[in-house]
Amino acid sequence: MKKVFYFMPAIFGLVFYSLLAAFSGFGAIHAAVWICIAMLFVSAVLLTKQKWFGSIPGILVGVLLIWMSVQYAGQVIDIERPLGIGLILFYILCGAISRSNK
Repeated sequence: MKKVFYFMPAIFGLVFYSLLAAFSGFGAIHAAVWICIAMLFVSAVLLTKQKWFGSIPGILVGVLLIWMSVQYAGQVIDIERPLGIGLILFYILCGAISRSNK
């Protein structure tokens, strides 16, 4: 069950953007989104193998989201900052759990 926990952000992102792509077309989603989702999957795979440094790609995605939140884009809902902070905390916790289970 713990190994599925590592994949949750990647699966949620994949499902969300796949549904968005299905309704609006794949051209509406920037290629960097798919790279970030791939980084989340890489992070999850490394964490399931008890590699603490597997949390680094997930933390980088969180930092990217926080950086995107300071760029003004005229959005109605500012979701990037809380989501980025949540991802960073999640992957720090997962990295600490992975390191302590060795």
